[in-house]
Amino acid sequence: MERPNLHISLQTDAALLSEFYCGQDEMDEFIHTRLGAFIKSYPTSRFYVVKDDAQTIVAMFVLNSGHLYLDEDCKDDLMMKFPELKGVDSLRDYWESGVFPTVEIEYIAVRKDMRGKHIGSTLIHYIRSLQSDKHFHNPRFISVSAYCTSSYSAVPFYQKCNFWAAEIKNPYANTLRMYRLF
Repeated sequence: MERPNLHISLQTDAALLSEFYCGQDEMDEFIHTRLGAFIKSYPTSRFYVVKDDAQTIVAMFVLNSGHLYLDEDCKDDLMMKFPELKGVDSLRDYWESGVFPTVEIEYIAVRKDMRGKHIGSTLIHYIRSLQSDKHFHNPRFISVSAYCTSSYSAVPFYQKCNFWAAEIKNPYANTLRMYRLF
């Protein structure tokens, strides 16, 4: 499947998405009724719109700077997956406290008819390029609360993008906390 050329731009007006639909009712409802208020309520958030060459909006995402809190069990799991991390100088200052700066993916949505064209993985690659962006305060991880219900789950997508679960899935929650190294 051909990957479209994508043009990512930082925006401030959620009204741009009035004709955008990802096909997930709950997310579409949020985008059209509450995203604007969310952006205004969290001035540290960054809202991006993704267009194709025809200037059609094919995706959107919202990022924020945050922190990932890893308890001893999580740090042990991390060390089993990546034993070389303990010696990484850029992590040393954070290792003892277990508090690591992150880029938090607040929301990400791809137009339903554009799924399967690697747009989501392109967005993750773009987000990874923001590691040196001063707005995000030297992040070490990317984190997300991945949407996960009986009718739809973003967890397999994030797993393909090298995210792993930071918790055991709560059967009463509709998200799963996940993270990955930059």
